[in-house]
Amino acid sequence: MTEPETTSEEHTICKGIGVSPGIAIGPAYLYAKVSFDVERRDIDPEQVEHEKERFEKAVKRAERDLHKIIAVTREKLGEGSAEIFEAQLMILRDPTMYPEVVSYIENHGINAGYAVQTVMSKHRQVMEASDSEYLRERSNDLLDIQDRIIRHLRRGRILSAVDEETIVIAENLTAADIILFSRRGILGCATDFGGPTSHVSIMARALGVPAIVSTHGGTGQVKSGDLVVLDGIRGEMIVNPDDETLASYRVKQKRYARLQLQDKQLVDLPAETLDGHPVGLQANLELREEIPLMEENGAKGVGLFRTEMMLLMEGRALVTEEEQAAEYSKVIEAVAPHTTTFRLLDLGGDKLLPMGHREHNPFLGWRGIRILMDKPELLQPQLRAILRASVHGPIRLLLPMITEIGEVRRFKELLEQTKTDLREEGMAFDEDIPLGVMVEVPSVALQADLFAKEVDFFSIGTNDLTQYVLAVDRGNDMVAEIYDELHPAVLQLIQLTTNAAKAAGIPVSLCGELATNLRAVPVLLGLGIDTLSASPVYLPAIKRVIRAMKLSEGEGLARRALASSDPEEFRSFMDRWLEEHACGVSFFLEGPDG
Repeated sequence: MTEPETTSEEHTICKGIGVSPGIAIGPAYLYAKVSFDVERRDIDPEQVEHEKERFEKAVKRAERDLHKIIAVTREKLGEGSAEIFEAQLMILRDPTMYPEVVSYIENHGINAGYAVQTVMSKHRQVMEASDSEYLRERSNDLLDIQDRIIRHLRRGRILSAVDEETIVIAENLTAADIILFSRRGILGCATDFGGPTSHVSIMARALGVPAIVSTHGGTGQVKSGDLVVLDGIRGEMIVNPDDETLASYRVKQKRYARLQLQDKQLVDLPAETLDGHPVGLQANLELREEIPLMEENGAKGVGLFRTEMMLLMEGRALVTEEEQAAEYSKVIEAVAPHTTTFRLLDLGGDKLLPMGHREHNPFLGWRGIRILMDKPELLQPQLRAILRASVHGPIRLLLPMITEIGEVRRFKELLEQTKTDLREEGMAFDEDIPLGVMVEVPSVALQADLFAKEVDFFSIGTNDLTQYVLAVDRGNDMVAEIYDELHPAVLQLIQLTTNAAKAAGIPVSLCGELATNLRAVPVLLGLGIDTLSASPVYLPAIKRVIRAMKLSEGEGLARRALASSDPEEFRSFMDRWLEEHACGVSFFLEGPDG
């Protein structure tokens, strides 16, 4: 747990995770949403029907709430932006959950509110106990639905109003809160919990509201009315800043506003170096509602679409082939004419395992392609669904957690058999879908020349590659300082991969967090990376660096990085280089004020 760092009695810094870039300065509004605990109340048999009717009326009122929120979302973000709330509408009538509440009322002879709380709490507990960060974050959506229904059973008002032009500080927020708060002109928001893939984070980015999450007790460090500086880039909240800090951030805020205006002018310009070398810029996405963000920030396609999000909320099974095919088709159509790269289910490690399997060392265990090849009931519906959806636009297939060449060959045999089955069934699909592998295990990088003969492209996942090369758990705060994606050993493996790709004539992209590290961008181009794929909000800053450099400079910087024996000295050197070449990007660098 990250403890708030107190620098003086009047000046407190709470560290979190920046999920929506920007700088906000203003009074805090401490928002405490009430969650109801409902007491059990036994009812007579003749009251059961009445209680079921009360539940149905509460669901209908909750549906009206969500329809209003959907309308506001479309008004602020346009058509196709309200899928989050449309999904909540579906949960209200979920064929598992809704009947389960009704059965609970009937079988236990209890009040509707207690039945709702019991049934939905059970489902939330499963999600919150999951190893999957995504599912833990989705549990907030279920809590929002639970509270809506219970409030309507009590005929209570759902409060999502805050003071205008404030920075909202809360333990947790929902996507609906963010949408409704935005009508009040909030300046930013910070939450004790949550992560970058939460719906709150996605909505904040879409609305351009600076936000940080996971402050671990930030609400305990601030009172309503306190002056707060919220840095959504570095993931910091400064409570009651001193005069010097406040003045510094007011300057940064103005500079960042100017930078945003300049970035809008960059969107339609090519991502190419000063000497005319083109660089692909694509988006990493997890949900369809992020596609408008991709377009607004100038991405030319999706370099990584994480398909784990297609799992049912309970994590008990995959959605059906038909449901997957429909969802993938919508994504492909929205991204076309650009390409969507679908990574097949990458389960295990820190992600959901739908079969409830637990391991002592999950990062070195049963994950990625190992699960998919062992569990055809997971792989086959997804593979068929993606192939069927491929008629709607260009796609690529990406294999996760590959460690040896036999895995690729076995998958290719399975892919051909799946294509044969679809042909026999009269199903149309693209016959020439490129197949690639994630380069995230050292063995693949070391044998990249062998893999390059078997696949159509490489995608380097530096998050896992770094932790495997340096033997550092990237989620462990105790060793976080050792985790260094610009370590020469990591860069050497990237170099091996790009050299093999060039020799084989196949493209190589990089989709890990290293792509958002602006110090690394010139080095990566110098190492031979063709395409950088990142969260959409970071793409304008990446393009700014690309357009301010020559490829020959990047090659020189790559040589220097590979030979570096002092990581801190090299980072300082790159900070100076960026200031000289790409003015303004210091906002996205760690460390002291830029």
